[in-house]
Amino acid sequence: MKKVGIVGLGNMGYPIYKSILSEFDIRCYDPYSKRTDIQFESDLSKLDTDCEILIICVKPDKVSEILKQLKSPKKIISIAAGKSLKELKEFSPPGSYIVRIMPNLPLQIKEGCMGYIGDKEIYPDVQVIFQKLGLLIELSNETAIDAFTGLAGSGPAYVFSFIQALAEGGVKSGLSYSDSLKISIQTVKGSVLLLEEELKSRDAHPMELRNKVTSAGGTTIFGLDKLEENNFNYSVMNAVFAAFKRAEELRIGNIR
Repeated sequence: MKKVGIVGLGNMGYPIYKSILSEFDIRCYDPYSKRTDIQFESDLSKLDTDCEILIICVKPDKVSEILKQLKSPKKIISIAAGKSLKELKEFSPPGSYIVRIMPNLPLQIKEGCMGYIGDKEIYPDVQVIFQKLGLLIELSNETAIDAFTGLAGSGPAYVFSFIQALAEGGVKSGLSYSDSLKISIQTVKGSVLLLEEELKSRDAHPMELRNKVTSAGGTTIFGLDKLEENNFNYSVMNAVFAAFKRAEELRIGNIR
């Protein structure tokens, strides 16, 4: 078994740990974790000495501090947003191979979306480690991973906001919040699954399915009219773009 070290067992690190537990010999380090189901190493040196692969799952402002403590070259996978390959290499031991991967929150239930880029020598390991956690996409450059961050990384927040808005619309119309939230979640889930199913057999377009719900003079077209009156498409498109630009700024270093 390959020996893999995981630094940081939080919202992302822990699901990664659980998904590969049976396939790798894992060492864990996290001085701040209160988890009792993991045997943690007392310091980082054990992972540095023993592990061929190191997955860095700490907050971006802690990444450089971790990398500076490493002495031996290894395969390093970083999930930190805004930390460029150049910066990661600068602080890693000479001879290390580096990959950046951007996962999103649904990774916690193995329905994540993950984009990666870096040294191709690690790609087979990246695929084995992350393929069980959702959709895994190889990206072409770091601008693409910034765009991925704006869409997939921040996207769950937009979806949760949309679900909450649907539920509040139901409350405004007379439903209880509890019922309205359940209905909103199922409506979003069912719509996504329907689109996925259609795409398995043909090049279906979201607008085609939208049109199936939209009858002339019916309820849906009046609702869609209100969405467009309030710039719904424009708002969503530019939320993604604003998050992309922020990710780009963090990577390039315009804002620290």
